[in-house]
Amino acid sequence: MFRHCLSKSVYAPPVRFAGGVSVKPQKLGDKTHIETVIVALGQYLNTGNTMLGAFCKANLKEPVALFSEKTRPVMHEYSKDLYMHLSFKDEEATGKGIFSGPPKGHYYKIDADVIKFEPENNKIYLQDKVYTYDHMILAGEYQFDWDKVKNMEKSIKDFWNSKITSTAQVHTAKMVWRSSLDFRGGNFVYSFPKSPYKNEGTNHIFMLFDQFAKDIKVEGQWYGSKFIVTSPDSFLHRIPWVNEKLEDLANKRGIEIRYNRQLEEIRYNNILDPHRVSDLVYKNLKTGEQEVINYGAAVVYPEAKIPDVVKQFCDESGHVAVDHHTLTHKKWSNVFSIGEISNIPTVSNCIAVCAQAKVVAGNITDIKKGQHAHYFYDGVTATPIFTGWHKLIMPGFRYGGEEVNTKLTTDTTTPFVSGIKQALSFTLFKRYEKKWFEKKFQGKIFGPPGWKKYVKPNLPAVEAVKH
Repeated sequence: MFRHCLSKSVYAPPVRFAGGVSVKPQKLGDKTHIETVIVALGQYLNTGNTMLGAFCKANLKEPVALFSEKTRPVMHEYSKDLYMHLSFKDEEATGKGIFSGPPKGHYYKIDADVIKFEPENNKIYLQDKVYTYDHMILAGEYQFDWDKVKNMEKSIKDFWNSKITSTAQVHTAKMVWRSSLDFRGGNFVYSFPKSPYKNEGTNHIFMLFDQFAKDIKVEGQWYGSKFIVTSPDSFLHRIPWVNEKLEDLANKRGIEIRYNRQLEEIRYNNILDPHRVSDLVYKNLKTGEQEVINYGAAVVYPEAKIPDVVKQFCDESGHVAVDHHTLTHKKWSNVFSIGEISNIPTVSNCIAVCAQAKVVAGNITDIKKGQHAHYFYDGVTATPIFTGWHKLIMPGFRYGGEEVNTKLTTDTTTPFVSGIKQALSFTLFKRYEKKWFEKKFQGKIFGPPGWKKYVKPNLPAVEAVKH
């Protein structure tokens, strides 16, 4: 997933082959009824593309349609999708997502904005056409909410003056070098938004710290500065045992963590101004008072929001209301949802979406055959955390924070040995991540097929799906 974030030039987008063997979409013609539709929503195409690949793999002869928005505005030089089903983007060149289809399957691709849903009548309204369906999958991600923090969008577009980089910029590892090379005194600030947010769980805090520590070019400007991490929550990671590891790593490096700080405004100076250090304005959520932290460089996570078009499917939390195990909507039984837009109490990153997509694809297959759903999702996911340059831990967990073995290390305490394990885990993850996680997460963690028996929490045991 982050394979191409970890190599090549700082200033040039990675050269990458988009395709591999893939089937082209079928011509839809005048057809207005589609058995299964996947609606790709949110900031990128990742979740929708993953769902399409999983569905086509499980249902080779079943027609499916992928609805996706025509364009996606971006705030950075270039972008790419995660390493899922051979999709990537280069908006700088095209302004659109470049799509590469799954290796097999019978699918249609409709590039049009969804205007509204009418789930009681199984209808989807586009700008110039209405479609009906038997089953619908909402495969969605958060959108960046640029209005929550004053000057957020402006500062990201004006890096040379603001010295603000962001997780909205891909690939993020290159922003580590940019932050270090252009550091100009003051503090370095790593600012999180309130959980949940896009890219939650994955961070480059310690990679940035190590880069500053070894970069002799900025050593003089770093004198008297602090490395500060801020969060409006009372944690850096929502899973307690993972959060303890992060806090321990931060304490060992002398990184200052300030909780209950909500970023409200970015005030930056022109690079030519005599006073080159700028300010981040926070609200202390405990005292209600305003606090100002000066910075010479900062990494800022944008706030997140759910796409407005799916609000009718949402619960009081603002997320699509689904059963946490079958991923079926609580009101409309022929509607499913995966990804960050769902009210699933886990970190729904690309690793979680792998398992969620397989569950939904399998359950729709069961329903089409007149059977009960055999596939259940137990919240399994993992968050890659970069503990330094070419070092990584990969904590995995399911609902309730129960630890899952990802076969990559989570050791951060054993002297000398933990560093070797982290370096080895980084190498394995970088080289084998797609093959590794498809194998490890397919039918072995989230449930059948592959298990002799899987017990859904609070429900009777179900028999495994036979191969």
